[in-house]
Amino acid sequence: MSKQLAIPWQSPLAQLFVTQIALNSQIKAMQAESASWHNEHRKWKKDIVGWQKKQRRIEAILYQLERELPDYREVAAHLSDVIEDHETRLSEHEKLLARYLSHDETDPVKWTELDAEHDKQAKLHAEVQEEHDAFRAAYLAAMKKVDRLVKRLQALCH
Repeated sequence: MSKQLAIPWQSPLAQLFVTQIALNSQIKAMQAESASWHNEHRKWKKDIVGWQKKQRRIEAILYQLERELPDYREVAAHLSDVIEDHETRLSEHEKLLARYLSHDETDPVKWTELDAEHDKQAKLHAEVQEEHDAFRAAYLAAMKKVDRLVKRLQALCH
């Protein structure tokens, strides 16, 4: 058997040194990866905080939108009822006018009765128109607010 010559890099010390270098390299890689993970975690947290802020802003706008609409629904329903009542009264007025024009002797209508009813109808019409115009102005103003809020909501969502 021949004696093997010891090559310096094959010595236990050299192997320990090479192993330590490899281990250090692995540790540095692990530290770099750990730092990278921390960076990702910071980015993820920043994303979540941003999403939460956005969510609160959207909820605030939705609350404002909800607050703007209910009052007008009730007013619109009331105004619709007023218009229907006025329409019914107008139909009755037209029947009275037709009866007057027919000169029906069995159910005569006096001019004073027709004229008084017409004046009453004209006054009621003016009142309903005034109520309609006031609601229209308030509604259009509210819709401007709603439109502004919807645009803010859309901007947040994009």
